[in-house]
Parts: sequence; structure tokens; C-alpha cells
Amino acid sequence: MTGDIRDARFYLVDESASAPNTEPLEFEEAFAKAHALADAGSTVRVLYTEEASQSEITRLVSHGIPTALVSGA
Repeated sequence: MTGDIRDARFYLVDESASAPNTEPLEFEEAFAKAHALADAGSTVRVLYTEEASQSEITRLVSHGIPTALVSGA
């Protein structure tokens, strides 16, 4: 069973950065940052917790941003 979608957290992984950012983000902030980095040519991925909604995941994927469920979060 999943929790409240307001509890969803997203983690932006910029594969071109030297150090990973493990700060949890709200969806809109993660989407905006991932979209801007992808538009600038960076390779990004967004990891999400199980509370994320299908529409949030679909929005990321439809903009070409790969996603993956965070395991053990």
C-alpha cells in the first residue's frame, strides 16, 4: 500500500556532476531542475519514492527524463 502522494520525494541524479545530490525534492522543483539540466545537455535521472503518482512519473518520462523507483527509501 502506498502512502499519501504529498509524501512523495524525488531525487535528481545529474550523471555529469562530480558529486551526487541526495537532497529530497518536491515534484515541481525536481521536474523544473531536471528539465533545465536536460535542456542544457546534461544526462539526468529522477529517482522517486513509492508515494509518487503515476501522472508525475508520466510527466517526467514524457519529457525524456528517465525515472526509477528508489529502493529502501
